[in-house]
Amino acid sequence: MKKIIYIAIFSGLIISIFLASCTDRKAEAHKLVKSGIIKLYQSNYQEALNDFEKAAEYDPENPEIWYSIANVYMNLKEYQKAIDYYTKAIGLKEDYADAYYNRGLIKFYRGEKDLACDDWKIAESYGKKNVNDKTRHCD
Repeated sequence: MKKIIYIAIFSGLIISIFLASCTDRKAEAHKLVKSGIIKLYQSNYQEALNDFEKAAEYDPENPEIWYSIANVYMNLKEYQKAIDYYTKAIGLKEDYADAYYNRGLIKFYRGEKDLACDDWKIAESYGKKNVNDKTRHCD
């Protein structure tokens, strides 16, 4: 009977440690994202990218991280990389309106108006505000 109690206590301890480590990883990722966003606004793109990539190591299922990485590449005019990361963010959060909108902007810059319109219409359908200034020119 004591053996079962010890096993239960040990199992509970292991589960608690595991859950705490998951929470710590997400908290660390959140701090890195906040830091990266500040650096992005300061146009410190490489430093921002470093923070976002570290955050992705801690929380790879967080679509905000991939969206943020895409924003760095968009600012660097590395459009294909930006599209790839916006697409990754959308894969993790299907209704990520901002990712659709920004991906549409890049497609528009590349002369892919129909594809841009598709993304803008999706962004609008997911509640992105003020998209009609883009979609009103779409067929």
